[in-house]
Amino acid sequence: MSTTIPGAASAPPTLPLEGIRVLDLSRVLAGPVCGAMLGDMGADVLKIEDIHGGDESRTWPPQREGESGSYLMNNRNKRAMALDLKAPEGAQILLQLVRGADVLIENFRTGTMESFGLGYEELERENPRLIYCSVSAFGRSGPRAAEAGYEALMQAFSGVMSITGEPDSAPVRCGISALDIMTGTLCAFGAVNAILHRQKTGLGQRVDGSLFDTAIGLLNFQAQNYLLTGTVPKALGSAHPSLVPYRNFRCADGQWIFIAGGNDRLWQRLARALGLDAMIEDARYATNISRVAHRAEVEGAVAAAIVRHERAPLLAMLEQAGVPATPVNTIEQALTDPQAAERPSLRRMQHPKLGELRVVGLPVGFSRMDPAIRRHAPGRGEHTDEVLAELGYTATQVAGLRERKVVI
Repeated sequence: MSTTIPGAASAPPTLPLEGIRVLDLSRVLAGPVCGAMLGDMGADVLKIEDIHGGDESRTWPPQREGESGSYLMNNRNKRAMALDLKAPEGAQILLQLVRGADVLIENFRTGTMESFGLGYEELERENPRLIYCSVSAFGRSGPRAAEAGYEALMQAFSGVMSITGEPDSAPVRCGISALDIMTGTLCAFGAVNAILHRQKTGLGQRVDGSLFDTAIGLLNFQAQNYLLTGTVPKALGSAHPSLVPYRNFRCADGQWIFIAGGNDRLWQRLARALGLDAMIEDARYATNISRVAHRAEVEGAVAAAIVRHERAPLLAMLEQAGVPATPVNTIEQALTDPQAAERPSLRRMQHPKLGELRVVGLPVGFSRMDPAIRRHAPGRGEHTDEVLAELGYTATQVAGLRERKVVI
């Protein structure tokens, strides 16, 4: 039997990862995001799901005609097969696929792949050029390596939740799955850099991504401020710990506006526009450092001035004054804004059941490349027969595997 998985098209490559073969054993969010991004840039991504249920995100509401939005967008540009890795024959099929693969993505709990005989050390012996990308809660080393974790749990554990929400209120989960999505993005970045490293050394390696490390990275200056000064960051609602005024304010009509008075020049413009000229000359408010020290007084004065204005005329007045400000939109308002139609974030996908869909795709534009959505998010096991045929299995052999519940 052949030991390669299906290659990319034979036409000259137009995307940088054409010819790269990816086995995506992950499910739910972080791992699938990684695989989708590699697929966007031309890789041939094969999603391998368990025969018992498959990717849980298929079941997430809301749905349209039984199709989950989360699954649809995070599994674009992939094919799919369903395989029982616990069965010796299933593990053997994966080994055949690994011999012709460039990247493997997995987000099982630490130790699970090893229990299948498919850990990094085993697969490295089969294919020394393999890039083995592990996605987990705490990473593959350290005292918590074996612990499970999910987005909200890791927001809580990492401290992200402690700085999210209004002051003196209960900790709040961030409204987006930032740790999962950014972990997937960083793992895609790691896989591409490992491919570049392999071009120089001929060797693959393990890429170890975790939600915990991603959270530390996203804490960024909040974490560094603590490391530098010992100051423990606190929740400030929509405000910024290092800039004042820089937050949401409520208008007379009950609508919200965000104002970014992020430096002394912008503060002076804002104060003049709101009739707070006296504050400009006051040493307590003259510089950003002093305004942060007197946050309550500054924000209170600005809030009292803004609540006298309705949102639309206030935005027009601030634009005329050169003050950065914006309405606080709903997601619907953001996605239907004309700007969204002109940017690369929203793309088109043809789906066999739902027809043409607008979906969130790779949110980066290129002048010489088009990371379009070439394949719809596949059904579970949609390409099992196709992949096994390309490995050299006959129709009779595939039927036998299916009868023994090795594949579906």
